[in-house]
Amino acid sequence: MGLFDNVKNKLDKEASIVDGNNCLNEGNFEKALKYFDKGLKIDSKDPRLWNNKGLALEGLKKFNKAYECFDKALKMDPRYVKAWYNKGLLLTKSKKYQEALKYFDKALELDPTYVDAWNYKGISLGSIKNYQEAFKCFDKALELAPQNFHVWYSKGLILAKNRKVQEAIEHFDKALELKPDFEPAKESKKLLKAIHRIP
Repeated sequence: MGLFDNVKNKLDKEASIVDGNNCLNEGNFEKALKYFDKGLKIDSKDPRLWNNKGLALEGLKKFNKAYECFDKALKMDPRYVKAWYNKGLLLTKSKKYQEALKYFDKALELDPTYVDAWNYKGISLGSIKNYQEAFKCFDKALELAPQNFHVWYSKGLILAKNRKVQEAIEHFDKALELKPDFEPAKESKKLLKAIHRIP
């Protein structure tokens, strides 16, 4: 294979990743899968392609196959933070919060500034009623990214679960201050106020 072919393959692989990611962002998981498979035919050892194929399969609710892809990404690169995080995230969707924690911990060991990992570690801890540790995770995430409306919202959910209603509403309000059209925060606030008869 000549130099031109090597360059063309590299460009084709990168194009597959970009096109696949665009499809992921649009929620077109079938099409994304085709792009990532195309990229894997060029280079089956690229952890990004395995990770992103896992995301496409997750979007198609093929969770076991998605998990296998994240494993393959980590086999190619054991320090690939996103794959550790995505394995944890996949487990939270199956409500396997305790198991998910070890993957978020690994992601954070590799990248202590990974805000989403701190957020989902907090959600997982809160879901198993370890509220004190959950709040530490949210606080760390907010220290790193004070404008992240997702973290404000997540902390609000766990505060509500811990029956800290007023604080929860304040956190939903902060999420809405940062992103006024964020429907989950609007709905959660409305529901919480209705349950507790708050005007």
